[in-house]
Amino acid sequence: MYSGSTEKSISYLIFQSGMSKQEQLKSSLWTYWGEKPEGTRIYKSNLYGRLKIFKKPLDDKYMDFLFKSLDLMKAEDIHPALDKGFKLEAKRLFQKIDNEMVKKFADFIDFLNLSFNLESQTKSETKLLSYFDDIGPFILGSIGTSAFLIPEIPKLFLAPPSWREITWIINNYFSGPYPKDSKNPDLNFFHWNNLKLGSELNSTYHEGIAYYLISKFIIIYEAFSNNSKCSSLNLYIDLIQRDGKRPWKDLF
Repeated sequence: MYSGSTEKSISYLIFQSGMSKQEQLKSSLWTYWGEKPEGTRIYKSNLYGRLKIFKKPLDDKYMDFLFKSLDLMKAEDIHPALDKGFKLEAKRLFQKIDNEMVKKFADFIDFLNLSFNLESQTKSETKLLSYFDDIGPFILGSIGTSAFLIPEIPKLFLAPPSWREITWIINNYFSGPYPKDSKNPDLNFFHWNNLKLGSELNSTYHEGIAYYLISKFIIIYEAFSNNSKCSSLNLYIDLIQRDGKRPWKDLF
């Protein structure tokens, strides 16, 4: 996605990804401007002012704005992880991922199920809301003082409410895992940008969800980087499953 403005200060966004997995939103803020150039999709703003695409971290008031926007959108399909199982998510998110990492991810899900009762407890939830895997600051922006949701977002699915909030927290605050540094042995493997949370997400269940969603966050990054060996995912799983690191607990 790219942004810019015309000589008449009309702001616009340009998208290049395929439409097959995107939702094209109906919004009074944007007018579809066609393909300019061919193979792209351009939207012009109906507001005048400087366009800004947000970067992490954002104030959580924008999380509330995003969630209210999602509540106005209808998702019909249950999230693939809830429908077909958590172990298939690695391949769904990154088709080129090495088979060895697919197996390691499946073993990691077994570990999360054993340690946190992840899948069984998640599938028992009855309240489901509109959700997508990239919930975070990068789909939000502003023109002047008006916040907006970009006019194309990934396909919406139905998922538990806690997935929304924890995915936002990960995408807005989390970074890592960082490799071990012999010159700085006290350097943390994970960073949360000094975030601290209240007690409402401080449970074994939410901790298991967090480690699962962080793994997906890393897979999406690996896919973007076209790193089929998934070195960051491999390190992350080792840190959580083998070494007993518990970065979610650092938030409380």
